Amino acid sequence: MQTPRFAHALFLLALALLTAGCGEEKEGPDAMAQMKKNKMVRIATDAVNLPFEFGSGTGVQGFDVDIGNEIAKDLGYDPKWVKIPFEKIFDILRNGEAELIISAISITPERKKEFAFSDPYFSSGNTIARRRDKEEIQNLASLARKKVGVQSGSTGAAFMESQKVAANVGIQKYPTLDDALGALNRMEIDAVVGDEPILTYSIYKSFPNLLTIGTRLTDEQYGIVVRKADKELLAKVNNTVARLIKSGEVEALRKKWFQNVIEEVGKQREQLQREEALRKAPKDVVFNFIKTSGTFNMDRLDGFQLVLAGAQSYQSTPILTSGNRGSCKLSGVLPGQYNLSMSIFRLNTTVTIPAVPARLITFDMNIGAGITIVQK
Repeated sequence: MQTPRFAHALFLLALALLTAGCGEEKEGPDAMAQMKKNKMVRIATDAVNLPFEFGSGTGVQGFDVDIGNEIAKDLGYDPKWVKIPFEKIFDILRNGEAELIISAISITPERKKEFAFSDPYFSSGNTIARRRDKEEIQNLASLARKKVGVQSGSTGAAFMESQKVAANVGIQKYPTLDDALGALNRMEIDAVVGDEPILTYSIYKSFPNLLTIGTRLTDEQYGIVVRKADKELLAKVNNTVARLIKSGEVEALRKKWFQNVIEEVGKQREQLQREEALRKAPKDVVFNFIKTSGTFNMDRLDGFQLVLAGAQSYQSTPILTSGNRGSCKLSGVLPGQYNLSMSIFRLNTTVTIPAVPARLITFDMNIGAGITIVQK
């Protein structure tokens, strides 16, 4: 018969056996040993993120590639860049088929549960891309009831799936951000949420009808990914990152690969904001009266006024004529549709004051067998 003390000891032993290994890091192949054996460092990347990593065939180049090549040089090995789609990129590191991931990877708490990250080397964050004519899309809330494209497996996808600000968003997932931008350009979706530097660069180079909103939905940092067990490799990677930042090489690479794109996009956005403000601004509206035929005496118009009635009403200055022409002016008219009335002609029609980037809007009222109004 077992004593209570003996039974308790057996229970503790069983519990220890059951919990053995829980919480331990997965060892996997040792990265330093693998590099020594293979005489190379294998770096996984999704080579579709201009200007960070891109290239056709076996070739690859970009901002991240230059950083990876510096890391390989400091490690004393040649780099072997392994191209792989983003949704599989963590598997290749997990399975020991690469020692590093360098692919514009954002450092997140969720990813850090399984992998280790270097110190940050580039600031990023998610933003919104839209078509230029969709001025109503200005922030996260404006994505409510819209179709929004994201890259599968990205922080942009995770953010849109968890956010609570915009209701009833239809999320469409694409293999790459360029695929999502293409769909946006074809008007298949309403917006794209993704990494700001990648969206900004791709739009500047390939999608002139699109733009980013200029503000970030999230603030993120890019880091280089290693397996948690590879502490020696991580320390060496951090040494290289620190050297490149301290020497100014990271900033030099930013200028090399982004050139003046960020600055030019900033100028374009400022110009667009000025134009959008001007579109919405009140207009000065001039009506020219032109006798095109008939026997109407134009001086009969002198002193009469036009009225535009809508959400607000506006009255023109008195009409002044000279010969077969005359004019009047309305000031501070907001863009929109108005009912135009003019008592001398018993005229009652509709005109639209357009939301265009101009302060002055001019209409010609042609007087002949009938009256026609044409915006110039």
